[in-house]
Amino acid sequence: MKSPATLTAAVFPGDNYGDPGLTMDAAPGKIERGKTERAMRTNARGVTLIELVIAVAVVGILLAIAIPGYSDYMLRVHRNEAIRMLLQASMCQERVYAGGGSYDTSQCQPSSEQQRYRITYRSPDTRDGSYVAMATPQGAQLDDPCGSLSLDQNGARGIGASDISAIKCWNGR
Repeated sequence: MKSPATLTAAVFPGDNYGDPGLTMDAAPGKIERGKTERAMRTNARGVTLIELVIAVAVVGILLAIAIPGYSDYMLRVHRNEAIRMLLQASMCQERVYAGGGSYDTSQCQPSSEQQRYRITYRSPDTRDGSYVAMATPQGAQLDDPCGSLSLDQNGARGIGASDISAIKCWNGR
């Protein structure tokens, strides 16, 4: 005699031979252990509305965490570009000073393709031979909490904001 799990006799839909673990498979006449007809029908459906809502909620939570972090990261990246331009302006001014004995702010105007910052100079003091290069944020970079960055002839670094440390804005440099 064959085991009940492999019977191929005539089976009627819904007949489980008194055993709740035995049910009809999709192929007529076969019995499969452990699945009910209802479970088999449920597996044939697509995604339920509750599953879709949960997936959208998870994506929303991840985006709510990721977007502000990405925005802060991009502000720091563009601030690094301003720091690069200030250091470039300072090196240029030192070359001018070494060649002529005074600073000439009209000769050194570094720029960037992104134009997130504009480099300007405070008027140099011709009596003591000084300059201050300023990087002023433009456009989307106005949201940068550091504000403007500055660098003088002695290498002193400054920022336009008062509620944050210059070391943090200058990335520890």
